[in-house]
Amino acid sequence: MTRSEPFAIAERRCLPWAPAVDFSQALVTNAPLVLTAGQGPFGADGSIVAVGDPAGQMRQTFQNLSTVLEAVGASLASVVSQTVYLARAEDFEVFKSVRREFYAPPFPAATTLRVDLLEPAMLIELTAVAAVGVERTER
Repeated sequence: MTRSEPFAIAERRCLPWAPAVDFSQALVTNAPLVLTAGQGPFGADGSIVAVGDPAGQMRQTFQNLSTVLEAVGASLASVVSQTVYLARAEDFEVFKSVRREFYAPPFPAATTLRVDLLEPAMLIELTAVAAVGVERTER
């Protein structure tokens, strides 16, 4: 790989416990970046889908994120960082399971928070940073 070729490389081994978790500790890229607005569980008509169903809302949120990224030349495989906002801490295990349906290793760097979302029926919102034209690889 030359420095002129776009890349997005994940670092998963910098901390002793890091390889065991479903996110990278850091990613480095030289590709143009896309920063998304918060994506949520909205259907085509703008209404919240799967009310009360965390897995259903999470899948819709990831599908919406994928649509946004593809519109600008990126994809879920090029996400280098994400911030996840969950309305209920108890949904974190469900989130980790659903995330594996949409991301393959190496996973993006990630931060997950429990917050009060502005729309009471929403259980998840997420933002992402993606590298245009490349997919994550591991160092």
